[in-house]
Amino acid sequence: MEASILIIEDDKFFNKFLAECLADKGYHVHAVTTGTEGLEIIRTAPPDLVLLDLMLPDISGLEILEKVKEVYETPQIIMLTGHASIETAIEAIKLGASDYLTKPIREDELILSIGKNLKHLDLIREIEYLKEADRKKFNFSYLVGRSPRMSEVYRLAMFVAQSDTATVLIEGESGTGKEYLARFIHYRSARGDEPFVEINCAAIPENLMETELFGYEQGAFTDARVRKRGQFELASKGTVFLDEIGEMSVQLQAKLLRFLDTMTYKRVGGTTDIKLDTRVIAATNKDLDRAVENGEFRKDLYFRLKVMHLKLPSLRERKEDIELFAAAFLEDYSKNLKKKVKGFSDPAMEWLNNYPWPGNIRELRNIVERAVIVTDGVIINTKHLSLETQKEAPPDSLIPPIIPEEGVDFKEIVDRVSSELITRALGQTGGNRSRAARLLSIPRQVLLYQMKKLGLD
Repeated sequence: MEASILIIEDDKFFNKFLAECLADKGYHVHAVTTGTEGLEIIRTAPPDLVLLDLMLPDISGLEILEKVKEVYETPQIIMLTGHASIETAIEAIKLGASDYLTKPIREDELILSIGKNLKHLDLIREIEYLKEADRKKFNFSYLVGRSPRMSEVYRLAMFVAQSDTATVLIEGESGTGKEYLARFIHYRSARGDEPFVEINCAAIPENLMETELFGYEQGAFTDARVRKRGQFELASKGTVFLDEIGEMSVQLQAKLLRFLDTMTYKRVGGTTDIKLDTRVIAATNKDLDRAVENGEFRKDLYFRLKVMHLKLPSLRERKEDIELFAAAFLEDYSKNLKKKVKGFSDPAMEWLNNYPWPGNIRELRNIVERAVIVTDGVIINTKHLSLETQKEAPPDSLIPPIIPEEGVDFKEIVDRVSSELITRALGQTGGNRSRAARLLSIPRQVLLYQMKKLGLD
C-alpha cells in the first residue's frame, strides 16, 4: 500500500506542483490550501506524512504542528517555508517536525526527504508492532489457571499496575514466574511504553554491582575512560526489575534504600545527585524474613520494598493447573516446531500430575519442550518426558497403598522417603544445605548426618 501524503500549502501553483510531482511517484496525495482544512483531514483520516507550509492565511504552521503532535506520534511532518530562519527551524524541530525545507525546493531534495521520513515511520511502526507482540506474550491470562491463589495474585497485580510508582516485592520459588509477573505489571502500567530493565543481583560480581546499577564518571577508576550510564538511568521513566534481591550485599542495600527514599543517586566517582523517575520491582526466592533476622538483609529496605507484596505459589500448591499449563506449552511448542502433537497419553499426564516440580513452571515448560522435540508421533508418552521426570518416583509410590500380609521393610521405606525428601530439598535450594535443612524443619547437623547415612553426600 502506497504512503498517503497531505499537502497544506496556500500557494495554489506550488500546491499543484507538489501534488503532481508526488502523484507521479506513486504516492496517494491530498492537497489543501488552509490550515483548518488540513487539521480536519488529519483528525478524520491521519496521513503518513504532511508537507506543511509555515505561513498560512488562517493559522500558523507552527500552531498546526503543535496541535497535531499533541494528539499523534505520527504522521511525519516536513515544514516548508520561503523565509529561512534558524530560530523558526529550531522551534519547528522542538515541536516535533521531522524535517525543514526552504523554498524554492528542488524535486530531488523533496523526494529524498520524504523517502527518509517514511522509512523512519516504518521503523516506528515496526517497533510498536514488536512492543505490542511483547505485551501479548505477557497477558498472564492462561498462567492464572484455575487456582484461587493465583486468581488473587492476578487481581492484586492489576491494582499494582495502576499504581505505577509504588515499589513491589515478588516472592516465590525459582521457576514460579516472578520475572513474568514483573513484566506483566510493567506492561499494564502507564510505564508500559518505556524500558523494562532486568538486573540479576546474583549474576553480577559484588565489586561490579554498584557501577552496573548507578554507572560511573570518567576517571572514577583506572579503566573509566568515559562516563558510563548505569542500568537505573537506562530505565528512566520505565521499570527496573531487581531479580534475586536477597543476594545483594548489605553495603549496596544501603545505597538502594537511599535511592528509593529520594529517587536520586550519584554515579560512582560523581559528586552531583541525579534525579530519576523509575519504578523498582524486586524479586526473591529467599526467605527475606529470616534473612532480616540473621542480619543478612536490611530491615528498613525490606519494608521499603514491600510496599506492594505479591507471593507466587509453587506448582505443587496449584496442581489443578498442571494439565492446563502442559496443554498450553504443548500447543505453543508444536506450533513453533511445526509439529502436529495433539496431547499427552494418560500415563504421561499421570506422571506430570504426580511429579513434585522442584523447578516449578519453568521446569514444566522445559520438559514439555523437550518432549515435543523428541516425539515422532502425535501423542506425548512417558518415554518422551525428561530423564529427571522418569527416574523420580512420585512420593505416594514409595509407600504401598495397602500393606501386604507378609509385611514391609519399615526401615527401607523410611530411608527411601528420607532420601527422596532430602534430594528434593537440595534440588530446590541449588545444593544449599542450610536452606534445605530449613525447608525440612531439621537442624543442619541432622541433615548432614542423614545425607552421610543415606549415601547422599
